[in-house]
Amino acid sequence: MAAAQAQTPAFKESGTVMAPITLELYTDYQCPHCRAFYLETLPLLTAEFVKTGKVRLIHRDFPLSQFQYSKTAMHYANAAGQVGKFDAVAQQLFDTQPEWAQNGNVDAAVAKVLTPAEMAKVRTLVKTDSHLDDSVERDVAMATGTDHLTSTPTIVIVFKGKRETITGAPSYPALKSYLNSKLGE
Repeated sequence: MAAAQAQTPAFKESGTVMAPITLELYTDYQCPHCRAFYLETLPLLTAEFVKTGKVRLIHRDFPLSQFQYSKTAMHYANAAGQVGKFDAVAQQLFDTQPEWAQNGNVDAAVAKVLTPAEMAKVRTLVKTDSHLDDSVERDVAMATGTDHLTSTPTIVIVFKGKRETITGAPSYPALKSYLNSKLGE
């Protein structure tokens, strides 16, 4: 696990490495349940737990085969991460998922939140960087090998050296209660 985390691009991590809990969030940008979690629960989780130093958040890509454009979206998000815009692009991908998931035009969705210069860099990376899949492949290997996942969204809680899996999108009150109980241990 430590090796996989060490290879996680910094732009996919939020919070302090000293946080008592690490929450690994496996998502697919085209998954409607991931969208709901990202838009409804993640902002609350970030405000109350990540920004206060209680939880370290790691985004993990887990493309599902039933979604035709998810790998394209992951390429754009990871390329945007290399130019310092991962959060803005991830947010845009989930915000506009109903549109680009129908027509596959991920490029147009991403272009709405980047400057022309940033977008040019992202397009170049998407076309030429063979390493964009590296972090995705590591995430998928962890998901299938270490965590035995089959769906998204899935949360893996790492606390006191143990990994616990929460499949599906728990409500924020349920997740908050769970995290607070862990922090009380």
